[in-house]
Amino acid sequence: MQYYGLAGLVLVVVALILLTVLRAGWRLSWLLPWLKGNLLLLAVFFAAGLTISAWELQQFKVLETGANVATLEFRKLGPQQYEVIYTAGAEPQSIPLKGDLWQLDAQVLRWQGIGLAVGLRDGYRLHRLTGRYLTLEQQRGLLSDEQRGVLHQTPAWRDAWRWLDRLEGGAILEADAFLLRFMPIAEGARFGIEIGETGLTPVPMNRQAMNAMQRSE
Repeated sequence: MQYYGLAGLVLVVVALILLTVLRAGWRLSWLLPWLKGNLLLLAVFFAAGLTISAWELQQFKVLETGANVATLEFRKLGPQQYEVIYTAGAEPQSIPLKGDLWQLDAQVLRWQGIGLAVGLRDGYRLHRLTGRYLTLEQQRGLLSDEQRGVLHQTPAWRDAWRWLDRLEGGAILEADAFLLRFMPIAEGARFGIEIGETGLTPVPMNRQAMNAMQRSE
């Protein structure tokens, strides 16, 4: 009987709420303007989202197999400290790097469904250049900086690729990633970076780079 009584009390409260609503606005003259205002607000948010997506898309490039997408040149500043001269078609960029190894990752957009059917081609954006230490203690300290070595100007909170990845893809577009890992650092080494359908490939461009890669094998 207790729960029947509680259920009856809840129904009384519901009846009082409905009675109040009907007495205050039963003609519903407010409903249409309210719906219209909310739809307009949603349209503004949707347009803002599309604007951000457009800005993100123009930063991606068509994924062409065998294309050289960047060069990296390492200059030693001190023990386990380097300056990397990063060039990717624009003005060279100087990036500080700490560690014994380097790695590079790229954000990739994979078209599927109707996007693939109309001939849209996969795209990429070089995302981050990071250093790694050989010792675990040093590496733990390095991982505390999440924004290290980012190669584009998009903050994480409005990174469309990141949001697409969290949604685990869609019917038209899917987020993928390439990761070039654990490459040796050497003073004066110069590497070219080639891209293909399955990942990034380092290409030694001088003797220092070739020697570094041979030592790592």
